[in-house]
Amino acid sequence: MDEVHGSGASAEAVGSISVRGAAATVVVVAAAMFVLREMEVFAAPVLLSILLAYALEPLVRAFMRCRLPRTLAVFAAAGAVALVCVAGAGAAKRQANAFLDALPDTVAAIKEAALRQDEGSGDAARPGPIRRLQRAATDLQATIDAASALVDRGVKRVSVEHGLDARAYLISAWDETLATGAQLIAVGVLTLVLLITGDRIKRKVVHAAGPRFEQRPLTSDVIRDIDSRIERYLAARLLISATVGGATGAAMWWLGVRQPLVLGLIAGALNVVPFIGPSLGVAICASVAFAQFHAVPAALEAGGLATIIAAIEGNLFTPWLTWRAGELNVVAAFVSVLFWGWMWNVWGLLLAIPIMVSIKAAADRIEPLQPLGECWAVNRSPGER
Repeated sequence: MDEVHGSGASAEAVGSISVRGAAATVVVVAAAMFVLREMEVFAAPVLLSILLAYALEPLVRAFMRCRLPRTLAVFAAAGAVALVCVAGAGAAKRQANAFLDALPDTVAAIKEAALRQDEGSGDAARPGPIRRLQRAATDLQATIDAASALVDRGVKRVSVEHGLDARAYLISAWDETLATGAQLIAVGVLTLVLLITGDRIKRKVVHAAGPRFEQRPLTSDVIRDIDSRIERYLAARLLISATVGGATGAAMWWLGVRQPLVLGLIAGALNVVPFIGPSLGVAICASVAFAQFHAVPAALEAGGLATIIAAIEGNLFTPWLTWRAGELNVVAAFVSVLFWGWMWNVWGLLLAIPIMVSIKAAADRIEPLQPLGECWAVNRSPGER
């Protein structure tokens, strides 16, 4: 009997310990998520700088092959990237100016088409939807005026208007612009510093891994694995953007849309941002086509072709290249984009896959984290392992 009571007591203890441990785990995870969310202003620019340093490292090496010192090679690479960005911004500005110049004619065409359809729809005895909407608005206003006339003259009516506070809106937009500009400047400076220092920071990390020699090879292997996977992912991302930009430009040229090369560049650049970027690219292509042809079918054709390209990229090329580059399965990549997008908004959408690729590389090398790495790994056949 004592043994039975003893086993029951131990079961209760184990149950209470497991419940206590689960509660502690939930608290720790919630605290970690809160800290990560609050660290967006600091952590996101730092991680973006590291990602840009990885992306520019091949260009720096190319300039170093021309017998330039590393510092001069870094500034030469930064200058080349700045020239490309300025040229792309100029092309996008010309496209935006052309769209804005055609906007009044586009609005007039929309209004004319709507009224023409309204006048031609239905029988003469039954007006079209726009005329009926105007009549309903007129009747509603007449009813309100009639009810207002019944109010006693001695009652003072007070009308409260909630208009748009343009000054507060402009101040808020200006503050956000200044904050974003400061973050971008910090990202640029930190990227240059990381490129100039090169592998020195990584060597210091390996040296600080532990006093024992056997701890350092593991850290070195993890860093090399992260480097390799991030470089492969960035190369895959560049290939995807170039493919989307070329296909979109060719499709717009085939439809006769003006400046197809600019639209292709815009679509390729926006494709870097998951989900939101391709949707914006489709909307821009459809809007530009409608502004040029003033016809809904032309806009639908342009938007439809851009959507087909984005769908093929999102469902075929991106999952395959992401698997090849970072060894992440599609579910892990999708969940990581949702999680980091929720945590850090646009910054999170940009950094989601590189963060998960780095965590996956570390999990594959560190024994306690290997089950987590197996959960995120791609299911392969035994012959592929």
